[in-house]
Amino acid sequence: MKKLLNNTFTVLTAALFIFWLFFPNSPYWEATIGILFIAKEVIIRWQMRKIEDLEFSPAISLAHGYINNFLEPAINELLSKNGNDLKFSIYIPEDLEELTDQQIERMKIRIQSDGYKLKEIKLKRKSGRPHDVLTVEKKTGKVFYFDFPRTLLSLQSYIDYKVETARNEVSEEKQFRLGKNLVEAFRKEAQRLILKKNLSDKVVFVDKSLGL
Repeated sequence: MKKLLNNTFTVLTAALFIFWLFFPNSPYWEATIGILFIAKEVIIRWQMRKIEDLEFSPAISLAHGYINNFLEPAINELLSKNGNDLKFSIYIPEDLEELTDQQIERMKIRIQSDGYKLKEIKLKRKSGRPHDVLTVEKKTGKVFYFDFPRTLLSLQSYIDYKVETARNEVSEEKQFRLGKNLVEAFRKEAQRLILKKNLSDKVVFVDKSLGL
């Protein structure tokens, strides 16, 4: 699409130049050329935004699936059991590697070393497969819920495809940057949906600093 737009503007520019050769004294040339270049800039920016939206669409789709198929039903089930006093923390990684089994286990050990008790519970949802949720109990006895959205790991194959990975420093840097942008797109869309569903008073995002 971008190539087509560039070719179109090239043809228009060439046509204007030819007309200028025949009508060099026209008083409208300056305004016409100005309008042409403004239109080109606006359309290219619009097209680049569409391309960017398309690039991040897998992360946005994951956010919809995570919120609609897991988080909202999970919160509804927990509210029915525990009342309205509920806090649900969602871990947002900087790097997708943070969601691997080994790194999650180290994160759990870190949480426990800070004096918290951890327990995994399995939610019995009416539809879809069961999903484990981590409960974190503070020293005061207050319990909140914690989830690592491992669905984000499915983005790795998409990242590999986009970067056309060759195992060198350049491709690894591109992978990390694209992965970080996709995670941020997931977070933003998830946050938008949480606000839309009136869950913002119950859900918080945390990173590896935890802030429990």
